[in-house]
Amino acid sequence: MLCTQKEDKLCTLLSFLTQLPGKLEMIADEIDDENLRNALGAVADESRQYGMELKAQLKNLKIAAPVSDNHDLEEEVIERSVLNCPKEKGKEVLSICESCEAFFSNLYTDLLEEYVFNTSLRNMMSYQLLGIKSAFMRIRFLNTLRLN
Repeated sequence: MLCTQKEDKLCTLLSFLTQLPGKLEMIADEIDDENLRNALGAVADESRQYGMELKAQLKNLKIAAPVSDNHDLEEEVIERSVLNCPKEKGKEVLSICESCEAFFSNLYTDLLEEYVFNTSLRNMMSYQLLGIKSAFMRIRFLNTLRLN
């Protein structure tokens, strides 16, 4: 069984994966470029899937998923990135993507490096980390194309 601190980190990850799709869809609604809008929607769908996969793994490990989100993705990551970004066209999307990617990469990496746990959970999290990095790279690329 995992210790409470590790369980909390996994539940924090689940909380953020659950919130990310809604935030990305709100951002996509504000974007006029169809390719970038579709990429944001695809990342939202992937995040939803990753959340369901993690929730199933937590259930297998007998870890209760949080009933309510006690972490606010928008407050902790998105608002901070928007406040700190240059006020140029497209920089907000870039800043949000970089902040979300860094946040998720740090959380996944921390969990993967901190301890050895269930092999299927480790493999799933490694795959999800790669998927998140690839998805945000795709969004950054499309955002750059839209501005050129």
